Amino acid sequence: MRNMDNQPSELCREFARILNSTPSVINSVCTATRSRTNLHPVVLGRRAESFMFVPQAFSFEDVDRNGRALCLGETVILQDEINPFMSKLREHGIIVTAVHNHWLFDEPRLMYMHFESIDQPLSFARKVRDALSVLTTRNVYPDCRATTSDYSNSSNLCDRFNNILGGSMHTFENGICTVMKSRTNIHPEVLGRRGRSFLLIPQMFTFESMTGDGQALCSGETVILQTEINPFITRLREHGIIVTAVHNHWLFDQPRLMFMHFESIDQPLSFARKVKDALSVLTTRQVYPKE
Repeated sequence: MRNMDNQPSELCREFARILNSTPSVINSVCTATRSRTNLHPVVLGRRAESFMFVPQAFSFEDVDRNGRALCLGETVILQDEINPFMSKLREHGIIVTAVHNHWLFDEPRLMYMHFESIDQPLSFARKVRDALSVLTTRNVYPDCRATTSDYSNSSNLCDRFNNILGGSMHTFENGICTVMKSRTNIHPEVLGRRGRSFLLIPQMFTFESMTGDGQALCSGETVILQTEINPFITRLREHGIIVTAVHNHWLFDQPRLMFMHFESIDQPLSFARKVKDALSVLTTRQVYPKE
């Protein structure tokens, strides 16, 4: 999933290597990503194995003269892993910024942890790698059975899905369509550092687990300003889309960044049009800190 501003630097590649992740540059920010492929969740009765549901992502930016940067991380996490992982992060002085669900009707129950630090990127990466070592590597499956899917003719559909939503990058792999773009009109600061990381200003939309009737598990998330939350909820609910979470991901951020997650069983192009309509209530003006 790459649409890079430029190739990753040697520092970026080493950052990703330590974290056993794939390096890329998004919004001129080093971003390292991977999926927890040992987790095999089901959401709304459909297999949910896209990056949207099982992500691990890390970034660093705004490196100062001492080599310290704004370092961010997030991971999907099982409920019984939360406190051991938090303890490891805190032992390393990393700030835990949020622990919460992103989705509803998921099995096993998926939680997500977000964390941040001002640190040298490779030091941060080693600390996070140590914390990640407490997470299970065994395969984890749901207790319920997922609906059987057929995605043989969905590649062109993914292109059309992306075009409706105006993505800056999209992929179609193993029946999973992922569309990504950033809300680049929002210019946040976190811990006093300017931030353009995709982790801060994401918009992501997926469909997967399509069945013969053209219905798929469709999901989305967006960064959102506090004043936009209820107008956006209203539009989503008018379209019958399930709002699954509204919350922060980070601390010490300006303007206050909130995040909304939503899901539906729907035909992908129908879902895309509904979400496009809901997104139209979000401001396109430039938003800076202290607003």
